[in-house]
Amino acid sequence: MTGISVHSEGIGIARIVRGGADARPRVVLCEFHPATTIDQPAVLANLAGQYQLNAADCTSLMDASQSNLLLVEAPEVDPTELKAAVRWRIKDLIDFHVDDAVLDVFDVEGQRGRTKMMYVVVARIASVQEHIDLLEEADVNLGIIDIAELAQRNIAALLPEDQSGVALLHLTPRGGLLTLTRQGSLFLARNLEFGTDQLAAELPTPQESEFTLDSEDDGPSPGLRRLMDSIVLEIQRSVDYFESHFGLPPISGLVVAPLARPIPGLAGYLGGNLGLPVRMLDLNTTLDCDQTLSDELQARCLPAIGAALRVDERAL
Repeated sequence: MTGISVHSEGIGIARIVRGGADARPRVVLCEFHPATTIDQPAVLANLAGQYQLNAADCTSLMDASQSNLLLVEAPEVDPTELKAAVRWRIKDLIDFHVDDAVLDVFDVEGQRGRTKMMYVVVARIASVQEHIDLLEEADVNLGIIDIAELAQRNIAALLPEDQSGVALLHLTPRGGLLTLTRQGSLFLARNLEFGTDQLAAELPTPQESEFTLDSEDDGPSPGLRRLMDSIVLEIQRSVDYFESHFGLPPISGLVVAPLARPIPGLAGYLGGNLGLPVRMLDLNTTLDCDQTLSDELQARCLPAIGAALRVDERAL
């Protein structure tokens, strides 16, 4: 499976080959190509020719800003009427007319709460068609359009912590995505409105770092502390909701995906304020990789790798 992630900063592409049931998925291709919206058709066409994407099994991710993931109470209707019932239910939860929306649904498996919940993915028809046209005009054999939340779930499902529940945090330059999964099922997803660019802007300059080493206060700056506290608060609220609403035991820990820009002390700060085990993810040890993946490449291509890990045929 080849995963293609298209967003405002560029295009990530990853190809996964699966072996036997006990074999780890193998990454045979992983690249990120910076590209503006204007450049994307040419970059995609070049990739399609280079990697024979017209004959490959491809799944693609739209920019996360172009879709909404809504958690709603599952309607008690016949399965054939489910999408119509959900469409009526979410019409007041989106900022455009429901007649202009395309949607799909998936269950939250393993939930123990009294009220059965389900997820609804909704996007503008025009945005989806624009994405389809972009890839098909580049001669990409597009089979599936997936979403970032499920792509990240695919990665979390490979982690040992996922058996009892894990939070996975992926910070991009301008935002972030937090998912809570358990035994391969996505329970909760939250978007962050800031990312590594904002965090890095609060890091001390080399001159300030030299001064800090000679001082007694070597903690984060007030601005950096404020941003990291916001992350702590979002994670804590999500963990509390996971436990109370779904009736599940506490998660086993937080895993932080590699960062495109290093933020020293981030994992330690989160762990110290959450009271959870926190570790950094390294896909080189989670997957079999034909090439060593740098932290920056992992950060840029995490969505594409997650898309290429897709095995569930109940597709969005």
